[in-house]
Amino acid sequence: MAGSGPLVALVVGGSGFLGSALVRTLLGRGWQVRVFDRKPCAVPGAAYVGGDILRPDELRAACAGVDAVFQCASVIEWRPGADRVLHEVNVVGNRNVIAACVAAGVPRLIYTSSIDVVFDGRPIRAGDERLPYPARFLDTYSRTKAAAEREVIAANGRGQLLTCAIRPVGIFGPDDHVRIPAIIQAARQGQLVRVRPEGSRYDHVYVDNVAHMHALAAERLLPGSPVAGQCYFATDGEPTPFIDFFAPYLATYGLALPARTIPFRLAYGFAAASELWARLWPRAPAGQPLTRYVIATLGNDCYVSYAKAARDLGYAPLVSRAEAIERTLAWLRAAYPAGLVA
Repeated sequence: MAGSGPLVALVVGGSGFLGSALVRTLLGRGWQVRVFDRKPCAVPGAAYVGGDILRPDELRAACAGVDAVFQCASVIEWRPGADRVLHEVNVVGNRNVIAACVAAGVPRLIYTSSIDVVFDGRPIRAGDERLPYPARFLDTYSRTKAAAEREVIAANGRGQLLTCAIRPVGIFGPDDHVRIPAIIQAARQGQLVRVRPEGSRYDHVYVDNVAHMHALAAERLLPGSPVAGQCYFATDGEPTPFIDFFAPYLATYGLALPARTIPFRLAYGFAAASELWARLWPRAPAGQPLTRYVIATLGNDCYVSYAKAARDLGYAPLVSRAEAIERTLAWLRAAYPAGLVA
């Protein structure tokens, strides 16, 4: 244990998009923060510990004297053919984190899960944490995240370890060099469409609000707490049509929302064929294939409630949606002043 000084946190995957935001949040709340990642951490004030989640000895050393471990590391990949790396990092790597926490006597482990652990393509409307794991997942990413979450929750009470999981919906905010840029590129290339029938709503959450929930969970994850062994959805509580959410970012580059629409069944069938093609010919120069997961998010409601997090963690979004959009737009203009390469 860290003694009577500041609490010590280890953020596994702390150099990533969410991980970096969490590091800044914890530092702002008075924690001492170590970052365990293969890539150096750019956040001033954090101590960088280089390491690989697949190397148990490196994890055990990093966990020494830590009050809480935040497990943010995972591979996010929806392309067919990535099954092996998804299992190695998301399941085996996560298992290594749990074992290192137990071996080092870490009292708290907070796992970054995902809405995808309960989404199988069917509508979710104001869903809560009683939603079951699907019998079948849409992709390997969702399946591996659910497997990892289950193991984290099962580890609650192992030795002195207490655990919980945070399930973010679609995360957005500054330093997202993947999701928003990909949408803008797709719009520029004429590849962005709407799925009929229109009007389905999807949940998003600002990255600093997710980080805030992680910090709240760690501070309340104590012996006898109702937080131990629980999962919590992280959302801003403002679901919108998926494509419409990106309108301000498209407008920044003079792009409009797509007018073309495709029937859901047709789009879903085409996505299934695209996945099959990618599996049969993995080296085909086709880029990112269209997937059933993408079509499911475009054509189905998928939004949840943060009522449980409000009750147990005292959570409410720190940053309003309007402010979150303004901050993200300011970052986007600075990061890509000449636009995005199509």
